[in-house]
Amino acid sequence: MKILVVGAGIAGSGVALMLTHDGHDVRVVDAITEPYRGGYQILFDRTAMRMVQRIGVLPEIEALSTPTATITVTRKGKDLARMRTDGYRSARRGDLVATIARHAERRVPFQYGVELVGIEHTLTGVVARFADGSAEKFDLIIGADGLSSTVRRLAVEDGRSAIYENGRHHLWVNVPGRMAGTTEAAILLGDRAGAQVFPYTDHDETLVLTSINLGRGRQHGPDLLPIAAELLATASDRFAPFVDQVRTAAPDRIRVTKFAQVRAPRWHARNVVLIGDAAHCIDPLSGAGAHGGLVGGAIFADELRRTPDNIAAAALRYRRRLLPFVRSAQLLTAGVVERATAGNLRQRFTADRSLIGAALAVRRADVPRRSFTTAALAASRSVPAPTN
Repeated sequence: MKILVVGAGIAGSGVALMLTHDGHDVRVVDAITEPYRGGYQILFDRTAMRMVQRIGVLPEIEALSTPTATITVTRKGKDLARMRTDGYRSARRGDLVATIARHAERRVPFQYGVELVGIEHTLTGVVARFADGSAEKFDLIIGADGLSSTVRRLAVEDGRSAIYENGRHHLWVNVPGRMAGTTEAAILLGDRAGAQVFPYTDHDETLVLTSINLGRGRQHGPDLLPIAAELLATASDRFAPFVDQVRTAAPDRIRVTKFAQVRAPRWHARNVVLIGDAAHCIDPLSGAGAHGGLVGGAIFADELRRTPDNIAAAALRYRRRLLPFVRSAQLLTAGVVERATAGNLRQRFTADRSLIGAALAVRRADVPRRSFTTAALAASRSVPAPTN
């Protein structure tokens, strides 16, 4: 099967490698002009680490990441809880993405600087149209192009946005230093604001990620710095070294994003299928993006092997298997953020409803056991074909 994967991130690189392993003719394109690098800190949970082992990139991921910090939950000087995340690892997002992409490029052709601008269904496949005026026919197009997915907009959404927003904005600030050694991190709870304070793994720097309840309003990043600094100042003396660093952070060291989730009612349309954040973005605060992207890719590859002549049926089964995890993770992440930053009774009720929904949702660990390493491929090809 001739397959185009749009997006060279974790989900796109992973599913491209898995489908190539299954014998498909796969190509990856991305509108960015060069591979990702650097970026903010993200987490790989135990399931994501299991998946990178199954695609054969575990040693490389372990080399550039470190065990995730112990996390203390603090509110106005009082420590409320202490959490361990055994088996989790963290590193800069771009470095993780680039490592998985480089591993996939050994077997899958990647093209950067290629922008998809149109999708046209035909009786026998689907045509991709690109910004340079070229077009090419494929049996399957996979959209792994993230939260603002072009593939989802062109082929799946039918004019209605699948993005869920709740009025919370994230202020990302990198500050020098660490709270304590290299393993201490914190979640801070305040009034209409909360923060995650995580040390970087590659040098002496900390990410202060503050979620602020702004409603529909939009503010310039520097205008939000006093809110983040005040939250640090009132949380604990441990954060005193960061207060002035955050309050006076230079514009090139800050970023503002909206809390956003993709709650799409469909993840496919005929011969177009969405994978990863394009289908079900949970929000960076969840720490479950790599989990969902890699497991989702493995489940889709699994289902496509069952019915290679019926992509739609494979896509429906893939969504049915992954949706319990996605629904639970989305409701939990939204509920926690909304409860921590609620400004009135109605907002607290909305948050509690999400938390109850997350508790009721079934969160299955449905991880295919198939391995996608070069050794596994060689072993499968060495087994003689069955005879009658």
